[in-house]
Amino acid sequence: MHSKNLKFRHMKKSKKTRSYLRERRYFSEDFRRSRVKEYDEGQTSVSEICRVYGVTKSAVYKWIKKYSPHYQKSITKVVEEKSETQKRLALEQKVKELEQFIGRQQVQLSYYERLLATAEQRYNIELEKNSDWKSSNGFSHTDPNTK
Repeated sequence: MHSKNLKFRHMKKSKKTRSYLRERRYFSEDFRRSRVKEYDEGQTSVSEICRVYGVTKSAVYKWIKKYSPHYQKSITKVVEEKSETQKRLALEQKVKELEQFIGRQQVQLSYYERLLATAEQRYNIELEKNSDWKSSNGFSHTDPNTK
C-alpha cells in the first residue's frame, strides 16, 4: 500500500515536470529583422508571423520595438491632480470667503432689526416677524396667497 502511494506520487511529479520542459529556440538577428520588415511593409501580420514560425506575440512585438524604424515609443502623459496642500488651501480660502459673507449678512440683519425697532417707536406701530401686521393708522398688510 505504501509503495503504491510513492509510485503514484512519483508519476504526478514526472507529469508536471514534463509539461514545463520546452525547447528553447534562437532566431538570428537577420531573421528577426526580415520578419519586422515584412510586418512594416504590410506583407504579413503579427499573428501570421506567430503562426508560421511558432513565435510568441510578445517576442514579435519585442522585435518590432527593437528593429522597426516606424516604431515610436509611446509618450506617457502625467496628469497631476492638485496636491493635498493646494486642496487644503483652496478649502481654507472658501471657508474664509463664506465667513466674510456670513459676517456681512449678520451686519445687514442687525441693521434691519434696528430699523424695525426705530419704525415701531417712531410710528407707534407693532411689527412682528413672519406674520401679518396691522398699523395703528388703518393700513394693513395682506397675504398675497389669500383672497
